[in-house]
Amino acid sequence: MGSSKELILNNARQLFAEKGFKGTTVALIAQLSHVTDAAIYRHYKSKQQIFDQIIEELLTEYKSMLDEIKARQKSGYCLLETLIQDVVVFVNDHETGYKVILTTHATIPSAKIAMENMTDALKGTIVACLERGITDGTVREDVEVDNTAEIITWLIAGLNRRRIFWPESKEITDAAVTFCLNSIKGF
Repeated sequence: MGSSKELILNNARQLFAEKGFKGTTVALIAQLSHVTDAAIYRHYKSKQQIFDQIIEELLTEYKSMLDEIKARQKSGYCLLETLIQDVVVFVNDHETGYKVILTTHATIPSAKIAMENMTDALKGTIVACLERGITDGTVREDVEVDNTAEIITWLIAGLNRRRIFWPESKEITDAAVTFCLNSIKGF
């Protein structure tokens, strides 16, 4: 079992996802974690610091995942296919943390910054995919890189939002991958 600090973060993540930032209190986190409020304050100065730690960890893992995708691919076209699928898997694996950011980015400044950083990192990775693909001939030369990257970024964001908030809806990730690849295919 992990440390009490990890337990506190895991329980806080769950509460933030279910109740939002305002609906989550240090007392609720303590109760769910089977510790006292004082035990929480030994690790964290405030509820905000707990929240910020949760989103910072998610952002760090997300950027690391994007870097790994770039490092292991050979062509821009394959890189884009892998990117879309891997981002969806990442969000599935980190659903609670991702939901925390999605439900708070409009009201909590640190969540808004994290969401912007995640979106910018994703778009930057897509730009790199498209540029690599244009160079290696797997992506059409006439693809407008910045606009296409923006569209694909928000398509992926929408897919993930749909998966989290409407899990009973039909799975369309493969169709989205096919759509994107057909739109940019260089051969």
